[in-house]
Amino acid sequence: MRFFASLYCLLSLLKMKKISFLIAFFVALSGVKPAIGQGGGAAVKVGHTSSTYILSQLPETKKVQTELETVKTQLEKVLQEKSKVFEEKMERYQASGQSMSQAVRETTEADLQKLQTELRELQGKSETTFMDKQQALFKPLFEKVNKAISDVGKEQGYMYILNGDTGAVGNPILLYSGSKETDITDLVLKKLGVTVTR
Repeated sequence: MRFFASLYCLLSLLKMKKISFLIAFFVALSGVKPAIGQGGGAAVKVGHTSSTYILSQLPETKKVQTELETVKTQLEKVLQEKSKVFEEKMERYQASGQSMSQAVRETTEADLQKLQTELRELQGKSETTFMDKQQALFKPLFEKVNKAISDVGKEQGYMYILNGDTGAVGNPILLYSGSKETDITDLVLKKLGVTVTR
């Protein structure tokens, strides 16, 4: 019981620190003067964008998605063939298992167990293969988008660029934007040579 109470206190403290950090971060961003060189009175320029939206507009993304669909179809075909073999053997066993001799039944059951294990392993390998392929194909596109965002940030004099996409815990990094002027999405798409009509 003591352990859970301690854990709860620790989690509460971490949440408070996280909230405090976020408040401090946004206060710092809205403070219009950078911490270094306050005497200069230079404003901190903050922009925001949606890297997911930018990625979805790249022509290469459609090619990657098509390639991944092909890979997925091929992997599913192999799995279906293996599943079909297992199901056919299982049906035969269920239909005539009672009339089999003890030795034949044991051999058939061992064969079915082996096939089932192979099927599970194949499914796991298929998922890993697909995820690896997905990562390999999307990595250069992520790098391209990130470079374009960095280039626009440098060219336009932004100190920070926030991402408005939903994070892993369901919260976007950008909580509010009162102006379209801070949205650099179109500038990044232009840098990437993508024309979007909205």
